[in-house]
Amino acid sequence: MHLRNLGFSKLTYSEVILTIRYEDIVNIAPIGVLLEDDKHLSLRVYKGQRICELISKGAIDCVLNITRNPKLFYDAIFNKNAIPHHPSETVSSPRVEGCDAYVECSIVHVEDHREYVRVLLKPQLTKTYPRIARTYNRAEPAVIEALICFTKIIHLIENNLEAAESLKERIKIFREIVHHSTRNEKLRMMITEILERSEKMIRENTAVNKH
Repeated sequence: MHLRNLGFSKLTYSEVILTIRYEDIVNIAPIGVLLEDDKHLSLRVYKGQRICELISKGAIDCVLNITRNPKLFYDAIFNKNAIPHHPSETVSSPRVEGCDAYVECSIVHVEDHREYVRVLLKPQLTKTYPRIARTYNRAEPAVIEALICFTKIIHLIENNLEAAESLKERIKIFREIVHHSTRNEKLRMMITEILERSEKMIRENTAVNKH
């Protein structure tokens, strides 16, 4: 399947769950992916992230696990050990179980920048599974957007507290969306925890800077 048919774009980041292995270490994390050309994708991985650490140690491949399930994104940040995975077909990094599609990739180039590394990927195999069509709802995308904001707060909080505060306010809006659009207690629990963890990080960082 063509990468564009999976939703990858040269202009807009596609949010996926990345799995990467180095020796016996497997890391699972949400990440944004850009389409470079018909045969390559790229990641911007901020330094300090576990993904960046494994790449610097010598990881040679990864898997882009494509899903719209907010629970998988949530667990990929807060509960990594709960995510089941199984071997891939062409690379050493595993696949996350229960996703709609997989892109198994080799890492072909790493470009060092001051705050991040740009990682060029070459897909080795694309695997898709037919799923039953679902109507759109606002709650699940709001949880995923809140998780993206949360991961940005982690990297901004020490150097740009104002930007971190702004992202926290956006998470509050996403929480309102979730509570107004669903009675699903699991989704409500997830969005509440995301906001509470964001507030706690900012509160603790503010207290440290005052001393």
